Amino acid sequence: MKKIILSLILLLTLSGCWNYNELNEFSIVSGVALDKSGDEYEMSVLISNSPKSNSSDSNSSESQVVVYSGKGKSIFSALKQIGLISPSELYFGSFSVLVISEEVAKDGINNAIDFFVRYPNSRKNFYVVLSKNSKAKDTLKIMTPLSSFPSQKITDNVKSTTELQGIIASKNFNDLLSTILTPGTELSINCIEIVGDVEEGSSKENIESSEPKTYTKLGNLGIFKDDKLVDWASRDESLGINIIKGAISEMFLDIEYEDGYVVIDSTSFSSDVKVKIKNDKPTININLSGEARIIEVKGDVDLENSKVIDEIQKKVNKKIKKRVEQAIQLAIENKTDVFGFGQIFYQEYPKYFEKNKNNWNDNLDKIKINIKSDLMLKNKVSSKTSLEEIND
Repeated sequence: MKKIILSLILLLTLSGCWNYNELNEFSIVSGVALDKSGDEYEMSVLISNSPKSNSSDSNSSESQVVVYSGKGKSIFSALKQIGLISPSELYFGSFSVLVISEEVAKDGINNAIDFFVRYPNSRKNFYVVLSKNSKAKDTLKIMTPLSSFPSQKITDNVKSTTELQGIIASKNFNDLLSTILTPGTELSINCIEIVGDVEEGSSKENIESSEPKTYTKLGNLGIFKDDKLVDWASRDESLGINIIKGAISEMFLDIEYEDGYVVIDSTSFSSDVKVKIKNDKPTININLSGEARIIEVKGDVDLENSKVIDEIQKKVNKKIKKRVEQAIQLAIENKTDVFGFGQIFYQEYPKYFEKNKNNWNDNLDKIKINIKSDLMLKNKVSSKTSLEEIND
């Protein structure tokens, strides 16, 4: 009898449909955008519109997503304005991306960070990107054939591009918060841009087109000083920043050689940054190393010739060093330590850093920085040989 009673209790407890109607009362937020409207914040949320394909009142013309916006002097008051529009309570437990506009970033993102730290209904591992040359909320409207949920498209793009290109470094909210709380380092966050017309990108026709006229793409890094966006890094400067920070999963480089070029691919790359103080003068030594292979060749390049390989290898390391120098120059010009050099000094020479931390960013140009790149090419097989092996 006890077993029967226990079984009945478990069945009642594990019943899967008891809260189905409760879940349907929520509007599921999948993306959030922050813009400025005059002196006010404009907050926008991307709501997933639950499909009704199995119900008798299904409407094929219904959009899968809808964007609601609200304005207010504070982010919270802007959120409350959305609550007056949304037909049900907003659920932030599973949203995947926060898009911050260029205007908000230039004004300072501390308010946004503080809001999401304190707001109990949001998870803390969503991705953070900056919108460039467009409103942040417009990026939530762009739908494409492969992903009709714009927030998911942005998230997937961040994940895949981080693994394939050195200019993108994924930054989720926890990463961003950790950087802000770490002394001696400043923020760098990738941007997202809209290519094409916003109205066309938010239309049903853009989803149905095999070649969409409007889409979003990830761009270069925005660099910060304190909590404010101060400049946009170029593609080469973004690569240099990520090289120094060791944020490279995979890196491609085009190297001109004689009348053609070769393309190298590095999936094994590391950055070792050491600091030293001698006679109260700081020095930073950046040692870059790893392995790469040649994945494309144009022109008559004899890859079986060790001298040719050595020449290409020297060109590769020269180009890597140049990208790093460009990134350092950008940081010096904007007086912002986006590399975290100060954090390394703080760990190795805490008394020195404490003495200089108040003007650390202003004195980056006074630090001697040595750069050594030693990427090794492991692929020494010519394309001609490869084709012969295939034919055999």
